[in-house]
Amino acid sequence: MTVLTTLTACDPTHVGAKAAALSRLLHAGLPVPDSVVIPLSTADSDLPGAVGQVLVWAEQRAPYGLIARSSAPGEDSAASSFAGLYDSVITPRTPGRVLAALRQVRASVHAPAVTAYAAARGLGPDDALAVLVQPVLRPALSGVLGAQVTGGRCARWRIEAVRGLAEQLVSGAQTGEIHVGCAEDIGSVVPSSQPFIHLPGTGPELDLPPGEWVTVPAVGRAPARAKVAGSASGVLHLRAPAEWADVPVLAPRERDELLDLAVRAARALGLEQIDMEWAVTDEGPVVLQARPLTQPIHEAAHPKPPAGGWSGLAAVAGIATGPAFHLAPGTPPEGAVVICGALGPEAATALLRGPAGVVSSTGGPLSHTAIIARELGIPCVTNVPEARDQIPNGMVLEVNGTAGTVRPAPTIASPRQESGPVSYSDAAVLTTTIPQAAQPGDGRVATLILHDPRSADLGVLIRAVADACKASAPLGVLLPDGIPPSVALPSQPPGFRFRTANSLALLWPLCAGALPRRVVALDADHRVIFERPLDRSAS
Repeated sequence: MTVLTTLTACDPTHVGAKAAALSRLLHAGLPVPDSVVIPLSTADSDLPGAVGQVLVWAEQRAPYGLIARSSAPGEDSAASSFAGLYDSVITPRTPGRVLAALRQVRASVHAPAVTAYAAARGLGPDDALAVLVQPVLRPALSGVLGAQVTGGRCARWRIEAVRGLAEQLVSGAQTGEIHVGCAEDIGSVVPSSQPFIHLPGTGPELDLPPGEWVTVPAVGRAPARAKVAGSASGVLHLRAPAEWADVPVLAPRERDELLDLAVRAARALGLEQIDMEWAVTDEGPVVLQARPLTQPIHEAAHPKPPAGGWSGLAAVAGIATGPAFHLAPGTPPEGAVVICGALGPEAATALLRGPAGVVSSTGGPLSHTAIIARELGIPCVTNVPEARDQIPNGMVLEVNGTAGTVRPAPTIASPRQESGPVSYSDAAVLTTTIPQAAQPGDGRVATLILHDPRSADLGVLIRAVADACKASAPLGVLLPDGIPPSVALPSQPPGFRFRTANSLALLWPLCAGALPRRVVALDADHRVIFERPLDRSAS
């Protein structure tokens, strides 16, 4: 038999870890959607036959289509989740589309992000994976839950919830409503705006033009009507009903039911910490996925923005400092602070290149971005909506993943505002471009260029430094990611020396004499936004 139901799919070496865990939950009496599995051993030539079996099984079970999900032997372990690195595909119940979905999910076992993550965790990559096929649900609510389970109850827990499908939540593209608590305290709620609800649609619904109306399911209240904004890949994008704007997503009753499910699931799987993906339909809550919570989630409130900085959700504890690097386009250098939106499989390799920290404009502590960052020990703050617009490339940041704050790094910069004229008589002015004039005329003693490998070749900057030295207008280069191992420096005058501090390196021509006393950076109005003394000793 090519296709197995999850009721008989108990061996992870045959059906992968995700399907095996759901099978154990089913045997323990937990609500899990009826599913089938394409085993690891299935040859590609046998997939068309498997598709036929899937379609027969799905005929009365999947009115909104199917979702094909990975189930690899090595994923969802106690140390390595592979969260969001494999493909999941929603597909209609047609032979060609289902076959393409199965092949896409199976091929993702060899994705570069998967290989890089396995290497970073000291694992050998899996050679193949099974495909878990489930009906696409049309839930009123869905989300993720992380909990520490002790003595038959959730000692500490966090729930993130949205209306409709949770794909946008788990990917980090959307921030959900957050519930945090412990056994002694029902905790607190951080509300979140949800302008759009994603729901699977029937064929006629998917053909509706924007502006038409669709009924949206609800729990504990009457269904509402929502306007269609568009549709893609079998999913309706609906404008959230105005009457729900101030209504909590997750009511206390559903919260308590989910906490009870988490305890039962943890007991069935033998876990003390659980990460559970869930949905609430007309028939009640169901478990879509359950795995070990690889790292505990610390408690932190949503703080006020620090002076001159930004605040978000504390996702991964720790404090990191480094230059900001906006992820698209380009690959971040080691030691940078990655500024990003949702990280999908194609971009998750950014977290495997040794960034100092991560600042995400969306998402929560249980999103895939935060899970991978937590496993790799990278301080992370999510849900900083201003990050991509207000933080420039190269700004040296302090990311406090414990408090949920981001600000210009005080070790490099002391924020100050200057409304009057500023003297640069003993300072080098930091810029990102080669100055147009040899002497800018503002009294600076030198100019330092912040090297960005995406926009400026280091060799070009070295030649500019040499030309500026001949013109008696000192120019240096600040390399935020340190000295490149392959950098070629002229052996003749002007010659160069490096001065390093932490991950920074300063390239300075010998013919320019002593280093300036301080370095300053300016805003658009030529006010100092940070300054620091320079270490004037050479290395």
